[in-house]
Amino acid sequence: MRSTTCLVAATILAAGWTSAHAEEEEAPDKDSKEPLSFAGRVFVRAVAQSIESELWEGELLLDSARLAVNYDWKQKARVKVSIEAAGGVEVKDAFIELAVAKHLTVQAGRFKLPLSALEQASAWTLPTIDRGAVADVLGDGVTLTGRRDGIQATWAKGERGPRVMVALSQSLSTDGLDPARAISDGAGVAATVRAEQDFCPDIRVGLFASNREVIDGSTARRYWAGGADLEVDLAEVKRGLRLWADVIGGQSHLGAAAAGRERTTFVAAQAAAGWRLGGKKKNKKYVEPFALASYFNPSVDRKGDDIAEVAGGVAGGMWKRWRTQAQVSVVNARGLRPAGLGGALVDVNDAVTITVQLGAAF
Repeated sequence: MRSTTCLVAATILAAGWTSAHAEEEEAPDKDSKEPLSFAGRVFVRAVAQSIESELWEGELLLDSARLAVNYDWKQKARVKVSIEAAGGVEVKDAFIELAVAKHLTVQAGRFKLPLSALEQASAWTLPTIDRGAVADVLGDGVTLTGRRDGIQATWAKGERGPRVMVALSQSLSTDGLDPARAISDGAGVAATVRAEQDFCPDIRVGLFASNREVIDGSTARRYWAGGADLEVDLAEVKRGLRLWADVIGGQSHLGAAAAGRERTTFVAAQAAAGWRLGGKKKNKKYVEPFALASYFNPSVDRKGDDIAEVAGGVAGGMWKRWRTQAQVSVVNARGLRPAGLGGALVDVNDAVTITVQLGAAF
C-alpha cells in the first residue's frame, strides 16, 4: 500500500512539475566498505556578465578544487575533512561524528547548518551552476545559512524514518567573522532545529527554525527565522525529476535603518528543478535541462525593495563522473533594495549572466 501511495504521489508531482528543472546528485559514490576513503571535484567555468546594463565583461576561472577525506570506524565513529584550494586554501567541512546511542549521533566541528534543502545539497548534486543570488543573500547578508563551527545532535529512526536535528553554532557578523561574545549575551551562539520525514524513497519534507545573533557594524541583535522545504527525486519511478524548494521567513537587520526600526521581517522562496534523461547508472550518458527561480523581500511592509532571479540551462555528460553545464541567469533588483544584501559592503544589482562550466569528480 505504501509503495502504491508513493508511486501515485510521485506521478502527480511529476505531472505538476514538468516545466521545472533540477535534480539531486550526491558527491561521488560512498559505497566503498574501506574505512578510509577519498573524494574530490574540480569546476572550471567561463563567465560573461552585464551588471546594471553596463558593458559585458568576461572571465575564465577555476571555481572549485576540492578534496575530502573520510574515515569511518565500524559505523560508530566518523571523521571528515574537506579542503577547498581554489582561490586560497579554506577548510569547508571538518567534523567528528559519533554514534552515541541506537538512534542518536553527535557531530562536532565545522559543517553545514541543518536548514534549507537547497542549501544542504552540494554543488555537485545540483544540476544548476551555484544556488543563485537569493541563496547568497541568505548566507552572507542574512547570515542564516552556510557552514559554522558548532555541535549537532541527530535523532533518526531508521533509514527513512523521521529525523530531528538540533545544532548549536557560532553566529557570524556581516563581514563573515565569528568573534567570541560575552557569556551574558549568549556567547553569540545560534540555535537551529530541523525535523524531516521521507514519505517514500522519492519525497522528503522538512521544517526548520533558527535563532541567531548578527553583528552588523557596532550593533549586535538576535533574530529568528523558520521555514519549510521539499525534496523530490523520481528516479525510482523512471520519471527523471529532481526538485529542491523552500519557503523561509524571519527577522533581519537588512533595511532596518531605512525603516527606522531595529528589525525587519523578510520572506524568501527558492526552487531548483531538473529533468534527467538517461544516466540510469553511474558513468552512463545523460542530459538534464534545468531551471532555478528565487525571490527575496527584505521588508514585507515596504514596496519596491525586493530582488528576484530566474535561470535556465542544460547539463550533460557521464552521470556522477563528469558534466558540462550552460546556464543563463537574470537578476532583477528593485530600486529601494537595502545596501549590504550580499554582506558588509556587498550589494546585489540587476545582472544578466551567461556561464559555461565543466566539472568532474571522483
